[in-house]
Amino acid sequence: MASRRHLKRDISYVIGDIFTECLIYKELVPGTNQEEADKIIADLLHIDNDFIARISHTEPGNAKQYYSKLIKDFQASMSDVIDKLVKLKK
Repeated sequence: MASRRHLKRDISYVIGDIFTECLIYKELVPGTNQEEADKIIADLLHIDNDFIARISHTEPGNAKQYYSKLIKDFQASMSDVIDKLVKLKK
């Protein structure tokens, strides 16, 4: 298992990349729904804060299972955000 510092860094990198992609899409792609793009950006900031806080406050006991669930939850939330990003223009 990676250290908490590396896990926080990886989560921040992924969210930063998707955040940048959303900004580029919002500013450069004509016909993009601006309000939905702003909602996605707000969701990304909320997800970042939530997962960093969850990493910082690990439940005592079975840490391996806790981090496994955290990573699965993160992947699911990023999948949802990416789906929303794809549907911005439609």
